[in-house]
Order: sequence, then structure tokens, then C-alpha cells
Amino acid sequence: MKKILLDTNMLIYREDHSIIDNQVLELIKILYDSNKYEIVVHPMTTEDISHIKNIEERNIFYSKIKIYKSLEQPPKATEQFNVLVGCSKLPNDLIDNNLLYAVYRNCVSYLITNDKKLKNKAKKINVSDRVLGIEEAIALFRPLEQNEFKTPAFIRYEFLYNIEIEDEFFNSLKEDYKTFEDWYIKKSCEGKKAYVSRYSNNKIGSFLMLKLEDENEDYSSFKQPFSKDLRLKIATFKVANTGNKIGESYIKIIIKEAILNHVNEIYVTVFKKQEALINLFNEYGFVQTTTKMTEKRDGSFEEELVLVKNMHDNTYPNFEWQNKNVFIVPIQQKYHEMLFPESEIFNQLSFGDLEGINTYSNTIKKAYICKAKTTKIKSGDILLFYASDEKRSITTIGVVDNVFSDFQTPEDLYYMARKRTVYSLKDIKLNFTYNSKLILFKYYQTLNEPIAYNTLIENKILKNAPMSIVKVDVNMIRQLIDKK
Repeated sequence: MKKILLDTNMLIYREDHSIIDNQVLELIKILYDSNKYEIVVHPMTTEDISHIKNIEERNIFYSKIKIYKSLEQPPKATEQFNVLVGCSKLPNDLIDNNLLYAVYRNCVSYLITNDKKLKNKAKKINVSDRVLGIEEAIALFRPLEQNEFKTPAFIRYEFLYNIEIEDEFFNSLKEDYKTFEDWYIKKSCEGKKAYVSRYSNNKIGSFLMLKLEDENEDYSSFKQPFSKDLRLKIATFKVANTGNKIGESYIKIIIKEAILNHVNEIYVTVFKKQEALINLFNEYGFVQTTTKMTEKRDGSFEEELVLVKNMHDNTYPNFEWQNKNVFIVPIQQKYHEMLFPESEIFNQLSFGDLEGINTYSNTIKKAYICKAKTTKIKSGDILLFYASDEKRSITTIGVVDNVFSDFQTPEDLYYMARKRTVYSLKDIKLNFTYNSKLILFKYYQTLNEPIAYNTLIENKILKNAPMSIVKVDVNMIRQLIDKK
């Protein structure tokens, strides 16, 4: 959890008797409602308040400041630091320097202040991006608090207190973790949320809870403790209704949460018996780094594997452009909506979408079936999906897993692609030829801003609208994408 330090003036905005400015009110709501930030005050703030002349007002602030957590044992600003940023003989100046020093020494993630002098000092020590005014703080924290990415329609982000712990779904977790129920109640009281899906009878079908951890997290229970870092922990993850590729939907959510919070690693602990889950994590870049012992409900202990994903390595969702062919792949709008729901702002939902049974929507691994003559597509190549019809733009990036052709029957093609394609067996039979091609690929990302047909023409990426798969210049298209 990131620590946010407020200077004395911000506390006065919050705690005095006057009507609160709308911007201050918005910032307060973002921070106080958040599970990602913790507001702290510097011990020297108490000294700053002592300079308030009105005794009654001063006593009010003394009483109210006690509700905030105090920054524990922050280092005192050195003489060298005071000389560097400048320090007058006024007591307030020394207090401001100590608040700034807490940022400089990484005791807190951010300092919020509207003091222009303090912000100018921050520039001298290259921490101006972490010393924020009210408007700057709102601009930074508001998008981080918003759920900026779309989850599948069948997955909801719910408060724990609205998720029934008595549901039989949790029985195995209660058996495997002695303190699971106590932990769940504690997190529920703290207002935590989890991603959850349900069957039509409202029974829980899947559950994912994440936890953002900072440099102060304790990893002493691990055989080889982690170093200090910013991490996303997969605290609880279980999928009961297997077979619909829902696990891949949750992998997408986990990765997007990690990107949104700028973490360096994701980790999860799993028992060796959970082979399918281990294989799923392994496929997306999680590797075992250490182990830990976990007490079960019956008092026995069992070893858990600790799997870690480095967000900066070359595994999903990262990929290399070098030495890769890049192809623009046209796809009709109706199939684009089905295969890439993340790339659609507005989407007509079907019963299958709402129930999570449309596996082609849930998956990261998808299939594209065509009659393209090209034989140059190979594993690792990059696919840029071009939505035709009214969209007429590149929206989505995929990376090839494998390519198959020379199918003897439409059934052969269908059974290789059935969990990952929008086409039914009937569709494939109607369009099947012996030169039909099956491209298995992974969905990697939706472009922040689609690349329109006119832009592709103007930049000489295309000569006309693509009717089939077209190979394009990797450097030219990458320049366009990097601008988005």
C-alpha cells in the first residue's frame, strides 16, 4: 500500500470548520475510499500545528490529527540536505524540509501540498513528480482508482461482504488454510473486494483476490525471502467451473492490474497438487523461485510453491518486434466483437457472454481461420487485427503460437480450434476447403487508440483496404503504434 504524506495545510483543508473546496473533497474521497493508499502524517506536523495562535482551534487540530497514522521514525533532514534545498531560520521552513526529506528517502510515495515554495524545493532534488498539488494528485490518483479495463460480463468486482463465505465453493480453501475464515472476515471488515463469477443459481463459480504489496511487506515465511520491491500478490484464486477457459480471463485481469499499478513482479503460492493451476501460471511466465510451509485446517503443514512473474521479462504480455514478420489480419466486425470484447467500447452481450460459456471471448489463446495463401506466417510473428465494416482500423495485437493447414475434413479443423474460435462446426463446413488455414495465436493487447484506415494509407502501410492477410513493414507500423 502506497503511503501518501499530507502537509499541514492539506490537513487544515480537511479538518477545519469551513466548507471544503470541491477539488479537495474529490481528492479526499479518492484517498479515503482507496485500498491502494494510506494517508500518513509526519511527526513534525504536530509541531507545525503548535504555531496556530488560536488555542481552541489548535486544540481541535491536535485532537483530530490523532486519527491519522503517524509516519514511524522518519529520518531527520541533514544539514547538507537543508543547504541543498534552502532553509531559513523560520520553524515552518525546517518542518517543510523534513516532509520533503521523507519523500527523498523514500519513506513515502508522495507528498501532497499546495505550497509553491515546497514544490520548488522538490525540483532541486528531482522529486517534483512525487510532490503534488491538489490538481496534480487528482489527475494521478483518479485513473489509478478507476477500473480502467473491461472485465468479461460474467465477472464482477464485488465487496467480500457480499460474497457468501458459507458457499461450498470455499470448502477446499478452508481445509487448505487454517486461518482462511479469520482472514476473510478481517478483509471483509476492511472493505476489500474480489473478482467473482456465479452460476445461474447464484452459486460461486470462480474467485480472484489481489493484494498490492510495497517495500515494507514481510516475506520471512518464505524459505528464501523476497527482496524489497513493489509486487502484486494473487492472494486467492480458484475456478470451480473449469472447461470454459475462465482461468485465462483471470490471467488477463491479473496482468492488467499489475500494469495499472506499475508493479515489478506478480507472485502466487500454490500447492503441488494443483497441477492444472501451476501449468496455467507457467504458461504465462510464472516460475518457481522458493517455497513456504502452510498450516492446514487439521493442524498439519504442507509445502507451497512460490511462483513469480517478472513484469519486465520477455513473456506475456511483453513481446519483441525484432526479427519478426508483421501481418495485418482483416476480421469482420461481428466476429471482432465476439473474439475481442476488450477492444469494443459498446458490445451487444449474448447469454453465453453473461454466463461465461463463450470460450473464445474468455481466452487469451484464440484461433483465426482463413483461406489466405501466404506461407510466411510462423510462430512468434505479430498479428495486427483490422476490424472491417464501419470500424476500418487496427485495434488489437496478437502473437502467433502455431499455424496449421492441409486439413482433410472440416471436423479435423473444428476440433483443433473449437475452444478458441467464433465459428461453429456448421460455419466451418459451409466454408471449408482443403487450403483452409488455422492460425493459433495469443491475444496480447488492445491499442489505446485504433489506427484508422486513412492513417495506414497516408503512411504507406497499406495501398488499399485489406481483403486478406497482408505482410507490412515492421519498422513503419511500429512507429505508428508507438505514437498511440
